Amino acid sequence: MRATLQDEDYDLLRDYLASTAGLVFAEHRRDTLAAIVADRLAATGMADLRAYVASLGEPGGERERLLDAVTVQETQFFRNLPQMDALRSTVLPELARRTAGRRRPLTVWSAGCSTGEEAYTLAMLLIETYGRTSPPVRVIGTDVSASALRTAQHATYSGRTLAAVPPTTRERFFRPGPGRALVVGDDVRALVELRAHNLVTDPPPFGPGEVDLLVCRNVTIYFSRPTTRRLIGRFHDALGEDGYLLLGHSETLWQLSDAFTLLPVGDAFIYRKGAAAARTPRQAAAAGIALVTPRGARRRPRPARAVPRPATASLAPAPVSPHRAVAAPGLLDAARRALSAGDYADAARLAQAACAGEPLLAEAYVVLGHALSTMALDEAALDALRKAVYLEPGHGIAHFLLGGALARLGQHSLAAVSYRAAAATLPGTRPATVEAYLGGRAVADLVEVCERLARSSAELSAAEGPVSRGRSAS
Repeated sequence: MRATLQDEDYDLLRDYLASTAGLVFAEHRRDTLAAIVADRLAATGMADLRAYVASLGEPGGERERLLDAVTVQETQFFRNLPQMDALRSTVLPELARRTAGRRRPLTVWSAGCSTGEEAYTLAMLLIETYGRTSPPVRVIGTDVSASALRTAQHATYSGRTLAAVPPTTRERFFRPGPGRALVVGDDVRALVELRAHNLVTDPPPFGPGEVDLLVCRNVTIYFSRPTTRRLIGRFHDALGEDGYLLLGHSETLWQLSDAFTLLPVGDAFIYRKGAAAARTPRQAAAAGIALVTPRGARRRPRPARAVPRPATASLAPAPVSPHRAVAAPGLLDAARRALSAGDYADAARLAQAACAGEPLLAEAYVVLGHALSTMALDEAALDALRKAVYLEPGHGIAHFLLGGALARLGQHSLAAVSYRAAAATLPGTRPATVEAYLGGRAVADLVEVCERLARSSAELSAAEGPVSRGRSAS
């Protein structure tokens, strides 16, 4: 028999999780939460939910077990390779130059470090960049879960969490553990300090301006917008002048904060504390935010003369070339015509060139993703469509196309999220845009389709079991 939660109990649980950990749960998660609560009631011998919630008390113990149950995490070493490339090739060398000779150690905060893979990955990148002796560096990993931090303290890992670790990195930074497990080396562990910390209820574990790089990926996806806005404000205070903030691929500061500048670095996007972030691709171009190509990164074809890159990689915004500014819209128009004509390969080529010419042009990523999906290249389309919704979260068509690609790849939980986002944002889409992509289907009809697809994707995800993309309040 499937567990259920009555409205009163559901509201009580949601309010408790929101107030203690900032977690927000949509209606489609009701059955999942009901099953979790049924397990916890059976384990604790509590008679009902109200008594159970009243017994939770201080952090730790049963409260921790409940939070662990509702935020099952999945994390890996070197997760999101474009971001790792950006850190290795550009961000960390930039920080090395900037902090040379400074007394205070370069400080990296892994906020929501879960079981430690991210914090140790950052330490490995720091050793690669700085060597093993100087300048002084440190990584502070924080998480709300004591059990996750215990795993991080043991630093012993196996299975797919190691899948993205290059062989040379395994040899350099790991040693054999029990069975087929690997243990993080002592030199890496020496740079990492792990602390219990709740992002929502605890003040930052740093003084103002003490952090140089703050990595908080796939955490705010569980929070309400007001909670996220407050958290970003605390991040801003903790970061030093021109400090860097790295979020997950589905997270954005759009309509949350104007206190950061969005910088494209290779195939990734990074925020820097400073001038107000531009809200649209054209505003971003006007503000002088240009593509920075990291050393060793794959170069995209450019439609016109490239902006010269200085000998040492830098994240300082450079003036946008007038040739690029003119070329990108023209390439985008040509890509749209090719898409309409059914020449999908040419549409993809032209759209990719437009992205290279103006890397904050969300519409170019939408056309690229649409063309690739139509050619059954959904995995390749994901990167383009995720960049589109990152740059323009209100682009309903981008959310719709992303949902379709995710669903076809069997990622039903993420597909449900994208379909719901499409249903919420499509009403603001011009009919001409819908016609250009979807053959003139009425917006209201498409919204209804998205709502239905979101429900079916959520049901498929529930049947497969709950797996989330990261940690929650940490």
